[in-house]
Amino acid sequence: MTETPNMTTAPNVTSPTPGGGGGGGEDYGLPSKESVIAACFFYTVIALVAVFGNLMVVTAFFINDKLRTVTNYFVLGLAAADILVGAISVPLWMYILNYYADRKAMNKSFIDLNELYTTLDSFAGISSILHLMAISMERYFCVGWAVKHRNTKKYVYYIALFLVWFISALAASVKLMIPDIQAGDRVLFTFVVFFLLPLTIIVVSYAAIWKIAMTRMNNNPSKRSLKREIRTATTIAFVIGFFLIAWTPFFITLVVNVYCPLTKCPFSWSALIFYKFLHYSNSSINPIVYGVRIPEFRKTFKFILRRIFGPIITPCRNR
Repeated sequence: MTETPNMTTAPNVTSPTPGGGGGGGEDYGLPSKESVIAACFFYTVIALVAVFGNLMVVTAFFINDKLRTVTNYFVLGLAAADILVGAISVPLWMYILNYYADRKAMNKSFIDLNELYTTLDSFAGISSILHLMAISMERYFCVGWAVKHRNTKKYVYYIALFLVWFISALAASVKLMIPDIQAGDRVLFTFVVFFLLPLTIIVVSYAAIWKIAMTRMNNNPSKRSLKREIRTATTIAFVIGFFLIAWTPFFITLVVNVYCPLTKCPFSWSALIFYKFLHYSNSSINPIVYGVRIPEFRKTFKFILRRIFGPIITPCRNR
């Protein structure tokens, strides 16, 4: 999710000089080729981990009946959003960075690609945020109203999943539907509606979950199902914690770049590249958290890895 630099955030990049620069610094308001090459190495790593790790989450969900819980339907949706990040957003961002670093002249094809990237990246990013919000609300419903939660028909959750994807697509298409919208208005709208509001709902939901869980644990500390719910809630809390670390610097920088004059807040390509790395890396962290924190995911991941790498490892052991 980003406002690409040539549109709103960077100074003097709407018509870069072809072949300009040549040195190692970020001259002409553009990133240096050396820094882009180094960044692309790390971007490639997180893209591969994001795609492979989240494909494992999707595969685990479908081959292990025990993982087909209501919560994991939303985890499945989150994994799908993270696959989009690794397979589409990161490669497009690397191409755009290299285009700027090569000091190529702007043309309509690149501007159209930039718009496509902004739309797809916003779609994947907003979808991730809304999935995390939906998970926190579902966990609160499960802990607070366990009987109603068990009796709720699955189609209700399917509708919720559809709404997450639909709202994400709608939000990502705002610029396409309203071409004249100001960049500042769009950034502020995204920041408030798709970051601050979901974050508030998430924090309130988990605070309520912990309060309910701790009260019940004091009354019945040996109840196994409640302990399992607390473990699941803790795992999702880890996911949300990593999400905050990964996304907060980017959102704050985005708002500052739009509203703060360049004379007071000079644009930094190095900072943008780092903050984009942070929020893209979030898509590769979630599968690792599931594998470490949730025994059923860990067991299924081991089974999948044995099926994939077993034929390769076995001959080596027999030598």
